[in-house]
Amino acid sequence: MVNSTFIPTDDSRRTRRRNETKERLFRTALQLFAKKGYVNTRVDEITAAADVAKGTFFNYFPTKEHLLFSLSERQQEVIRRAGAAASGARSIKPVIEQFAHDIASGPGGSPLMMRSLLGTAFLHEVMVKRFSELLIFGRGEIAKIMQRGQELGELRTDRAAEQLARSLQTVIFGTNALWALCGDKDLHESLNNALEVFWRGAEARSTNRKEPR
Repeated sequence: MVNSTFIPTDDSRRTRRRNETKERLFRTALQLFAKKGYVNTRVDEITAAADVAKGTFFNYFPTKEHLLFSLSERQQEVIRRAGAAASGARSIKPVIEQFAHDIASGPGGSPLMMRSLLGTAFLHEVMVKRFSELLIFGRGEIAKIMQRGQELGELRTDRAAEQLARSLQTVIFGTNALWALCGDKDLHESLNNALEVFWRGAEARSTNRKEPR
């Protein structure tokens, strides 16, 4: 009988260790960004807190800005999952709510981190380009959610799905930005209030729901 038990090879162990180290550096960096802000956090502080050699950092992130690229990639995956979840949803309202809160959960732990990340995204040309790409990608995925909502009879059809998607982006982005600047209210509570206002404006005027297809 063939033993099917997986025995890790040296390569698989090295890969796992590399992934663990990269994740530790990333998570440690976010924690420091939340406390000190992105600009005021040095690479040597990240490596010291993560308990790795300073030179090791550059094996995973060529520059400190690449931490933000990594964050944007994770946010992009959140967006992709939301778009995929909408295809078989019987109602898109919970999909929208989950998406908005998942997006906020990344940098939403600290107003200081949110402000510093937004400042970096607006002031560095490379990050401006990446941020713009992420918004465009997100709008396309959100439009899928809006289209599903129209198919279900939940959302108004006198506006294109792309227009509704842009409106939702504005609501989510604006709520996060205002929270980062004021920082005196719970972000997720503010999101719930803003999403309810969005829903009231976007929902279909008729109360007749179509059967899910």
